[in-house]
Amino acid sequence: MDVAVLGLGEMGGTHVGAMRASPHVGAIYGYEPDAARAAARGKELGVQATNDLAALLRNPAIKLVSIASINAVHAAQAIEALRAGKAVMCEKPMAESLADARRMVEAQRETGGFLQIGFELRYSRIYTLAKEWIDRGLIGTVVNSHCRYYCSEFHSKNTWRSNSPGTLIGEKLSHYIDLQRWFTGSEVEDVFSMHAPNVVPYFNHPDNHQINMRFTCGAIADLNFSMYVAESDHRDPLLEMLEKQADDGHCLQYHIFGTKGAIETDVFRRRIRRWAFTDSPERLVSKLAETVRYTPADDNAWIHNTHGQNLRIIELVAKGLPPETPASDSFETMKAGFAAEVSERERRIVRMSELATA
Repeated sequence: MDVAVLGLGEMGGTHVGAMRASPHVGAIYGYEPDAARAAARGKELGVQATNDLAALLRNPAIKLVSIASINAVHAAQAIEALRAGKAVMCEKPMAESLADARRMVEAQRETGGFLQIGFELRYSRIYTLAKEWIDRGLIGTVVNSHCRYYCSEFHSKNTWRSNSPGTLIGEKLSHYIDLQRWFTGSEVEDVFSMHAPNVVPYFNHPDNHQINMRFTCGAIADLNFSMYVAESDHRDPLLEMLEKQADDGHCLQYHIFGTKGAIETDVFRRRIRRWAFTDSPERLVSKLAETVRYTPADDNAWIHNTHGQNLRIIELVAKGLPPETPASDSFETMKAGFAAEVSERERRIVRMSELATA
């Protein structure tokens, strides 16, 4: 089948790479709204690029559209593509407003089309292994999870990300909220979120967040994020990146606690560990039961498997199979993120029932 990528920036190039690697793909088309940029990026990526989106969507040979455009046009492009009869893979966030995200879900239901949102961490081995352990009952029922994410400022001044009116919750942290929903296996009931004054003065949004969620099953989760504590990364070619960052302030960990054990994922130490809890006459006994490590060569597959996700979505579409994560499920992740934004603005607990449903 022929395919198209809307938005030929860095992420668009990643999507093109997956399409080129897929045995299910014929011709690859690209779209950029500016004609000169479309021509230049099309030549660089080796795709047939245009600035005429309507003409692209009229092409009956194109079966799948992959949206890697700026966040502001995700909803409009996804809805237009679905109504043109195309299968759609759209990068997160779904949209810049909950209303637009809901319109995407409604368009999918109206057309019966394929729509999957790019939460690629559900395809990344460090997290799929954690989910496998949870589903096998190795830690019992999940009751609590913590995500610590500390990094350096890497959006830079005067970029669309640093100037964005939206927060980093949709753009960045929705991945990690999505995992906490996935691990817990229950819907979010209420959210309380806070942020402190900025350290990064030129961000048009908070540079830190403390997001707390309660689930309908009674479990809780928190996500603690800051974008300044870690040492600035200048990509020294003589140093292995994650090994250096593991001890310079960078941190990306989950601690998932269950009734029978616990799991820790640690991106910068390249490992995942599991503890088993047992009873004894004196106390609860915790034992480190399993440790799995991976090598730098496996980083992409283990920690941010966009390539693998995209290959799988192409395969699903080619075989006429449904999305592995329905758009309605991704909407619930976006809804939790929007609830966190409301909570920060209004300084209160926000019940998910206050927000519109999909």
